[in-house]
Order: sequence, then structure tokens, then C-alpha cells
Amino acid sequence: MMKEREEAISFLGKDVEFEGKLTFRGTVRVDGHLKGEISGDGNLIIGEEALIEADMHASYIVITGEVRGNIIADQRVDISAPAKVFGNVRAPSVVMDQGALFWGETQMSQAKGAREGRSALIGSDQYASGPPPNLTAIYGIVIDQKTGSPVKDAKVECKGIGKKSTRTNASGYYELTDLQDGNWKLKIEAEGYKKGKTQVEISGGQAYEQNFELQPRKKEWL
Repeated sequence: MMKEREEAISFLGKDVEFEGKLTFRGTVRVDGHLKGEISGDGNLIIGEEALIEADMHASYIVITGEVRGNIIADQRVDISAPAKVFGNVRAPSVVMDQGALFWGETQMSQAKGAREGRSALIGSDQYASGPPPNLTAIYGIVIDQKTGSPVKDAKVECKGIGKKSTRTNASGYYELTDLQDGNWKLKIEAEGYKKGKTQVEISGGQAYEQNFELQPRKKEWL
């Protein structure tokens, strides 16, 4: 998964209002109030403070704010808590966090000429398919070294140009996105396991798969 380097830009800051049509290429983040229409070839990030009253179409859409309008994504839509979405969503994959609010219908979109049908939302605990194409990310699966079972709720932290963290879902999957080129140190912590560490160098805006096998701690007998 490779792409040309794209920097995230902030189109609307907090407390800024805009009415009209937004078109873009690359990656755009919106943290203010937008009313109208959004259309772009790239990644659209709706921040937690944002209020969007618009229909939107982009390659990959991440929502943590409030959206009132219909959504079309060519790759994936992430609805992350505390997002509120009022409208219909059409995408090949829709991933929704527990704690997010969604009021509408979803429709699975496929290649042109293929059949289409309604699809259920994918809970974030079920997703393990990797990030969408054209997205800078580190992702992977965390499993038990002895049993091969996925390790749920492991804390995944990366430090480099900034700091980001997430937790694995029920499938042992984690995903860290919107990273910049450079060296990133990854640390994995999970109850009952020894820590896992590694280093990943990102260049050219690629998506890197980094899986972990955690070694269980020996039980201490009193």
C-alpha cells in the first residue's frame, strides 16, 4: 500500500463557519461548522468539535464530530465515539465504535456493474482488514505467542513526531493513522503479557503492517 506523501490540512478550525461547496484532493480535516456540500478525492477527517450539515463524498471518511447529511465513501467510513451521524451511509466498509450514535441506513457499495445490497455496520471489535488504500498508517494483529489467540484491549502506543495510542479490538487488530514520515517506536502492553516493542520507519506515506506475538507472563504462586 503506497501513495504519494499527503499532509493533513485544517480547512476549518474550531469556531469557524463556512457555507458553500468544499472540493479537495489529498487529506482535509474539518473542526468547525460547515453547511453545504463536500466532495473530494482523498481522506476527509471530521473532528470532534465539528458540525457538518452537508452531503459528502470522499475516498475515506473518519467522523468523530456531528454530521447531518448523507455520506458516500469509495473505501471506508469510520464512525468513532463520540460521533453523531444523522443520514444514510454508502461505502464498501462502515466501521462504528461503541458509544457513537448513528441514525440512518447503510448500503454496501461495490465495483461498477456489480450487484449492491444493504449491509450491516461492522462493529469496531469485528474489523481486522487493514486500513484503506492511500492512507499513512501502522496496523496489525496482536496474538498470544503460545495459543495464537487474539489479544483484546492491548494498549498500542507509538512515539515519533508526536505521540499516538490505541487499543486492540476483539480480533486483536489495531490501527494508527495520520502519521508523518520518520521513525516511530511502538510499544504494546496487555494484562498478563510481557511488553512488546519494535521500531518502524515510515517513508513515502506508506501503510506498514506490524504484527505482534506477546509472551504470557509466568504465574506467580504465593
